[in-house]
Amino acid sequence: MSQRPQKTKRWVIAFWGFVYVLLMLGIVVKMLDSRSQILHASDKQRELQQAGWDDWTTHRGQQASSTNQSAPNVRGTLNPQRLLADHFGICLAAILLFTTLIYGVTMYLFCGAVLGSTQGPVTLADELRAAQDTQTAHSDGNAPQQQGAH
Repeated sequence: MSQRPQKTKRWVIAFWGFVYVLLMLGIVVKMLDSRSQILHASDKQRELQQAGWDDWTTHRGQQASSTNQSAPNVRGTLNPQRLLADHFGICLAAILLFTTLIYGVTMYLFCGAVLGSTQGPVTLADELRAAQDTQTAHSDGNAPQQQGAH
C-alpha cells in the first residue's frame, strides 16, 4: 500500500520535470527567434528602433528633471535590440537561470503542499504523547536487562 503513493510521487515529479523541459525549450526557441529577427532586420527598421529608444531616453531624462529628481544616467545604455544582438549568451543564461530558480521554488512549495503529509499539523499534545511513548519504550527495554543482572 505504501508503494502506490511512491509511484504517484514519481509520476508527478516526472510530469513536472517534463513541463520544466518544455518551458526551457520554449524560452530558448523564442530567444533564438527574437535574435534572428533582430539580426535580419532592415536598416530602416533598426533606425526606427534606435530613434524610438533615443526618444524614450530623452523623455525619461526630461521627466526626471521636471520633477526635481536626479536624472538617471540612461545615455550610455543599450537599447533592448542591441543588447539582445550583442550579448545574447548572457541574456539567455540569465533568463534560464532566473526561470529555473522561480520554477524550482514553485515546484518545491507545490510538491510540499500536495504530496506532503496528509495527517495535518502536529500539535503540542501529539509531540508530548510521542515523547512519552518513546520514553516508556526505552524504560521498558531497560527493565528486563536490569532484572537479569540481579
